[in-house]
Amino acid sequence: MTKKFIFLTGGAKRIGKVTCDAFHQKGYDVIFHYNKSAEQAKEIRSKLNERRKDSCFIMQADFNDADSVTELLRSISQITDGLDVLINNASSFYPTPIEKATSNDWSDLLNTNTTTPLFLTQALLPFLKKTKGSVINISDTLAPAGIKNFSLYAGAKSALEGITKSLAKELAPDIRVNAISPGAILWPEDEDLTDDQKKERLKKVALGRIGKPEDISSLAIFLSSAQYITGQVIKVDGGRSVI
Repeated sequence: MTKKFIFLTGGAKRIGKVTCDAFHQKGYDVIFHYNKSAEQAKEIRSKLNERRKDSCFIMQADFNDADSVTELLRSISQITDGLDVLINNASSFYPTPIEKATSNDWSDLLNTNTTTPLFLTQALLPFLKKTKGSVINISDTLAPAGIKNFSLYAGAKSALEGITKSLAKELAPDIRVNAISPGAILWPEDEDLTDDQKKERLKKVALGRIGKPEDISSLAIFLSSAQYITGQVIKVDGGRSVI
């Protein structure tokens, strides 16, 4: 049986972790990137390789370091020459009030959220063309409408959505390109929200509850095999964008 491979950035935690596991359960060999979460990445690798021998590979890279990215690409080529799915999930996210925003902030947020997905896709085109594969970019449901105090992040994610639609036209019919735009899937790690604060935020969600990482991973699996869907940005936000 021909092996199927997925490469996912930011696979050691949160949505990335769940997505790696979900694709692995569907029979994919999983290659995923991490930056600083080495222990979590190793734990996932051990779990997946215990489930199926030699089926999970992890790679460290700092996307702000060109040499690190070059080594990442070389390592992928030593494992496979074909990718069925590329998921650009890694992201930087932090507030940048306009009075305090810096060019370094912009460079970091743009690089992680926009530049890296674009040029990883470019570098991996031969791998994706070989399998007529699928690219899935992870965006943010609130970005196109703007997010107060997050203008740089919102701009970078909005650009990613434009790139998604443009590449869908450019790479068709061989490669499909879509984006998933999550809403409130997990509470932010760096915010210690009270129950009242959580309830207040959920008032803006039509379904009245937070989502689950599995809501994203299940859609990613669907898009990976949906042969007549490309150029779409699909919101998974519990109705947040319609309120």
